[in-house]
Amino acid sequence: MARETGLKVEGLNRVVRDLQTLGLELEDLKTAFSNIARTGASVMARYVPARTGRLRGDVRGNRAKSKAVVAVGRSTIPYAGPIQWGWPARNIAPAGFFERTDAVMDDVAVRMLEDEINNQIRRKGLS
Repeated sequence: MARETGLKVEGLNRVVRDLQTLGLELEDLKTAFSNIARTGASVMARYVPARTGRLRGDVRGNRAKSKAVVAVGRSTIPYAGPIQWGWPARNIAPAGFFERTDAVMDDVAVRMLEDEINNQIRRKGLS
């Protein structure tokens, strides 16, 4: 069972719809979401344990049109989940790097998104 953690901006979908009626496209916000994901990946990499460095090196921000996603782990690095969430039967304590990243990114992500929305509004002459 996959566990999720993250930052969800309440009302973002409504704001995006309203901005689209003003002439702003989701493509225009892709840069903002990309920057947020890249920043989140950089922050998360500081909290990921680096026993060999493989897991830390796999932290990546994924560019999407309407969201910022930071991912870690894949089939070649299947231990990301046990490191993040812990595995009591194997005496692996949870590292909690997702939660620690969320705590840092809560205000940062909202501010970055707000700045980009304001820049796009000015660029389009909508202010």
